[in-house]
Amino acid sequence: MGLGPLAALTGAPQVPAAGPAAVAPAPAAAGRTFASVFSHAFQAVNGLQLGANAAAQQLATGGGTDLATAVIAAEKANLSLQLAVEVRNRVVSGYQQLMQMQV
Repeated sequence: MGLGPLAALTGAPQVPAAGPAAVAPAPAAAGRTFASVFSHAFQAVNGLQLGANAAAQQLATGGGTDLATAVIAAEKANLSLQLAVEVRNRVVSGYQQLMQMQV
């Protein structure tokens, strides 16, 4: 099982599903900070949202988009937004747990 959809969202390279022993740790990406990874991911989500809006507008105005294409674009945008919200929730939860730790 590869990480195709997730890799498109995060910009991470795809890793073949050959088992845990075959996966080597990836070297750190040069110049990629924590903030830049999230910024890139949210820009990708925004791009999917804008694409879904354009497809819906073309469908409503009788443009060259068919119903299936518009629905697929809207669902991709919806799923990517749900994933981004869940990742944000996990990051915020982790931060809150770190702040509650006693030193």
